[in-house]
Amino acid sequence: MTTALIMAGGKGTRLDVDCEKPMVKVNNKTMVNHVIDALLESEYVDNILVAVSPNTPKTTEFLKDFPVTIIQTSGMGYIEDLSEVLSNRKYVTEDEVIMTIVADLPFVTGKQLDDVFKHYFERKKPAMCVSVPEQLFIEQGIEPTLVFDGLVPTGVNLLLANNDEQDQSIYESENIELAFNINTLSDLNLSEQYFKK
Repeated sequence: MTTALIMAGGKGTRLDVDCEKPMVKVNNKTMVNHVIDALLESEYVDNILVAVSPNTPKTTEFLKDFPVTIIQTSGMGYIEDLSEVLSNRKYVTEDEVIMTIVADLPFVTGKQLDDVFKHYFERKKPAMCVSVPEQLFIEQGIEPTLVFDGLVPTGVNLLLANNDEQDQSIYESENIELAFNINTLSDLNLSEQYFKK
């Protein structure tokens, strides 16, 4: 069984809007809804979990009618919230494959996620980080949050749910949609322009 875990409990302070970050709308649909739709389209995803927190009460309420399992975390931070979920055997088994994905990827598609899964299972390593070339950001006029050796992490990762340190490969995708995180108002404005294209 393969489980997707949407991380939707952060404060999203960099975006500076009067709305919880997962609830920000791109093309008249909340970002978390875009991500859920992509996961539902995936041929690999059997189960969808969403990690929420005291930081995202409106997101929690919004998700109640979706075919997902809502998990309350402390909201202390991404790593802390992820660890809480991965160590909870009520939701995941020890060696279950988990795709973690941030809630602010409004352009991701099920087809792109299936491509990620395909590469993960071919590599036969317990963990895989998905990145895109920094050059794609430059071409789109997007300011990346983090850059490592010319690659930008997308917020999509695969790992086993045993909470241990794992041997990891890096998959370099050419899909800018996988990395179009909405972290600032500038990103939000660019996303609307990108959608119109």
